Amino acid sequence: MADTRYDMVIRNGTVVDGTRMPRFRADIAIRDGKIAEIGRVSGKGKQEIDATNLIVAPGAIDVHTHYDAQLQWDPYASQSCWHGITSIVISACGFGFAPCHPHDRERAMQRMTRVEAIPYSAMKEGMRWDWVTQAEYLNSMKAAGLGVNVASYIPQSPVRGYVLGTDDSSREHVTPAELEAMKEVVRDGYRAGAMGLSTDLNLIDRDFDGSMLPSLVAPMAETEALISVAREFNTGSIEVTPKQLKIGPNEAEMLERWANLSGRPIYYNAIIQEGHRPGAYKEALALLDDMNTRVQVNGLGLTHELESLFNLIEYNLFDEMPAWNKALACPLEQRIANLANPEVRKTLQHDLDHHVERLWSGNWARLMVMESKDPKLVGKYVSQIAAERGQNPLDVFCDINVAERLETNFIIEDFANMDDDANQEMLLHPHVIPGLSDGGAHTQFLSLGKYPTILLAKWVRDKKVISLEEAHWRLSHMAAASIGMTGRGMLLPGLPADIMVYDLDRLAVTPEKPVYEGIIGGGRRLVQRATGYRAILVNGVTTFENGECTNARPGDIWRTSVGEQYNQALKKAAE
Repeated sequence: MADTRYDMVIRNGTVVDGTRMPRFRADIAIRDGKIAEIGRVSGKGKQEIDATNLIVAPGAIDVHTHYDAQLQWDPYASQSCWHGITSIVISACGFGFAPCHPHDRERAMQRMTRVEAIPYSAMKEGMRWDWVTQAEYLNSMKAAGLGVNVASYIPQSPVRGYVLGTDDSSREHVTPAELEAMKEVVRDGYRAGAMGLSTDLNLIDRDFDGSMLPSLVAPMAETEALISVAREFNTGSIEVTPKQLKIGPNEAEMLERWANLSGRPIYYNAIIQEGHRPGAYKEALALLDDMNTRVQVNGLGLTHELESLFNLIEYNLFDEMPAWNKALACPLEQRIANLANPEVRKTLQHDLDHHVERLWSGNWARLMVMESKDPKLVGKYVSQIAAERGQNPLDVFCDINVAERLETNFIIEDFANMDDDANQEMLLHPHVIPGLSDGGAHTQFLSLGKYPTILLAKWVRDKKVISLEEAHWRLSHMAAASIGMTGRGMLLPGLPADIMVYDLDRLAVTPEKPVYEGIIGGGRRLVQRATGYRAILVNGVTTFENGECTNARPGDIWRTSVGEQYNQALKKAAE
């Protein structure tokens, strides 16, 4: 009888262990979800993978996602799971679905439709809603089964809504008793094992009716009181999306103050390179260097070109411009009437001319019609159509949308990060976490879960600007350690066996351009899968083999040490 000592053995691979140590040839033995041995393993595995000529590395850690809803019907968090990601962090930017009173569920789904473009029909059909508190929400996901590991922040907007009532969460000032109640909800989040508070100060992100999110309404003193709860637990980190996604001196002062108030690392979303503000990222990098001489602050960096598809039915990335927000954050018929109104168009043009702190560059020569009821428009840029019609581009854009009742799909080709020199500089910066998948959000418009594949194929293999060892350290251990997510991101004995096995020569995003795929509730999303991954393991169990899902659900809820201790105490008390 064969000597079977292990659940899995990965044989003869080139191991890149996530610590930045040089790669080496070895076997990896796995037992009970953890790495048991690394070296020349003599014992047999119940299952074995021949990794000859393949890279064996830690699964990537996706620190910024909005899979809070999607995990209800897709426990693998696609598309992150297709690209070597084995652990994700949800409830970023102060958004989420827990805590949530039953009577506030409808409003919570409406908010996420506007702010993160998650199809309402998918949420309506796919969400179980068998929880109220954050602890119950995390336990619900665990009980249903997960194909990835999931960690969570404590989202500020739901916390405020839970205490004040969602309809009253736009009230600016709260009583001392209400503030203390919010702090207790945050404490409950820590006890559930969550990372810490997440919040959003970005004017692009608005509630379903175009109004300010609760996290934007809350006075700074209130937000900082919630952040200070971290001092009681000394675990995890604080996450923020700042105003305009921009870090200048004022934002840097705030982040440093928050680091001192919480005693924990801060990470913010995001560092990007914009065509109309080409030097802003350099200022952000310089401020990161300065802040990190005193406190720990990291930025989440986009390190590849970003295009964005959109239509004006479910798009929010013009909302930071006041006139655009007023014209578009309203019922459909009113939106159409607004765009048809010459006076409204004047205000939209004024924003484009004068509101320089916006995300979109305003370049009509790179804004193309992708899908239209008029086939003659498809593939043409708005500037091109304007020249043919003898009109200005804004009028053409509005005319097309009015005629097609906002159902036209456009693509902004130069949305961000079109400069590879800038991308390289951000990628190599010591305080920038590569990532920004925004997984689960903007499902019809963005496809960003591919970032590990792009980093490895483009920046390691093709351009050779970063070593394989450095790349895997950044994708895994650095990402985890930067946000206080301990015990993940390295291949070492005793640690969870979250592993990607791949052929570097074959690694590629496919198709090159994203395509649409149907989802639950009759909606659709953009997808891009990958080639070259031989196997992806979560807690020692293969979830994807040669790109095909195995239907195994070995994922777990990652909890801080505080959360683990609290949950163990609850189990012991129940026995």
